[in-house]
Amino acid sequence: MNIDTCFKGLFVTTVTPILIVLAIFPMRDWLTTTDIVMLQLLWVAWVAVRKNAALAAITTLVSVACTDWFFVTPYFTFHIEKIEYLVTFIVMLIVGLMISHLAGELSKNVRDTQLHANNTRCLYELAKVLNGLDDIAQQRTVFTEAIKGHLGISLKWGSEEDIAKNCEEYFTVKHNSQWGGFYTNTRLTTEKRAFIDTALSLLFQVHEKSILRSESAAMQVKAELEGAKNALLRSLSHDLRTPLATIMGSSSMLADENIELNQDIITEQAKNIYEQSEILNQHFNKVMELSRVNKIGEQLVWQTINVHTLVTEAKGRRQQQLSNFNLDLAFDKGMECLGDITLLEIALANIFENAARYGDGVATVQFTTKETDNVMHYQISVSNQIVNKRASPDEGVGLGSVICDVAAKFHQGEFMLRMDAQTKIATATLSWGGKHG
Repeated sequence: MNIDTCFKGLFVTTVTPILIVLAIFPMRDWLTTTDIVMLQLLWVAWVAVRKNAALAAITTLVSVACTDWFFVTPYFTFHIEKIEYLVTFIVMLIVGLMISHLAGELSKNVRDTQLHANNTRCLYELAKVLNGLDDIAQQRTVFTEAIKGHLGISLKWGSEEDIAKNCEEYFTVKHNSQWGGFYTNTRLTTEKRAFIDTALSLLFQVHEKSILRSESAAMQVKAELEGAKNALLRSLSHDLRTPLATIMGSSSMLADENIELNQDIITEQAKNIYEQSEILNQHFNKVMELSRVNKIGEQLVWQTINVHTLVTEAKGRRQQQLSNFNLDLAFDKGMECLGDITLLEIALANIFENAARYGDGVATVQFTTKETDNVMHYQISVSNQIVNKRASPDEGVGLGSVICDVAAKFHQGEFMLRMDAQTKIATATLSWGGKHG
């Protein structure tokens, strides 16, 4: 307690009651002892409400003494001649002490309520921040900063071994055997320990939620990979069945000695075998490209890419197939994005290839960006008019779409292909997100 606080306490409990009796002393002939006692109790009640019970009790004693000294005959002594004055002073003392006690309890309840409200607000803000984090190390950092800001206590994180080593030197806080715990060199009061225990329970609940979210995300990825695997098998089955059947049919006809074939038929069947072999070769190239995409995706490299250069290089990857294919670029040539340039080029090359195969030879390319929660989202859309339909409704979707989907997922994005039955316009959209570099 500093000197200033002591002086204020002395002034409130001693000096002020004396000033009050001196102020009303000239009017003692017109006031009864009960009136003076009531005036004194007003100041006692004020001290009890605004200060604390101890100061109010001292003020009561000083007020009784002042009243006896200045207003009870014989004056300026503590001698009491009449018994009614003694009763008045006893009642004044009892009432003053009761007021002090009740006001003290009220002040304590108010302080406890304010403390509870502050603790609740801190826990609410802490829970809101922690639930937005997935990294456990970041959660622990936020937790220790919140405790230091709220209680002024520095907590240190440690494993079970660390806590065991420092248990004699440091005061250990309740911990969880699965993740370790916190310890500090500050002795904790019961209230602070209770608050930290509650905050720790909140932290460990968030830890468990983070682990469950990670496991759920892993299961979702596993399910997506399983779905992609099934889609790949269906696509391979569809895309390989027709050329293989044609090759087998044509080759068996040429090899059958019981069938007489003229030169035109032989030429036609040989041509069928060559064409279908070429289709098979394209499918195997796609399989190899898909394998390469998976390998590149495992070591994804985020870099700044000029979108115009990306589109141009992607078209250059299919130079022969896209020699008569034109692109209408509906975006600023200076626009940039983040991503792995090789994966994005491969994905766009497959989109252009499909657009050229089924379209009218012209496609519109659009590029848009959007920022959400300090994360940039990119989207490239390729639209073209459909003029060539697939040979069969049972035909596979092709590995090109699978490659695009895999490349998008490596970028935490998605690939979508939409076809408008009325306008006969197909739109392939590659979207992904990347944090500011």
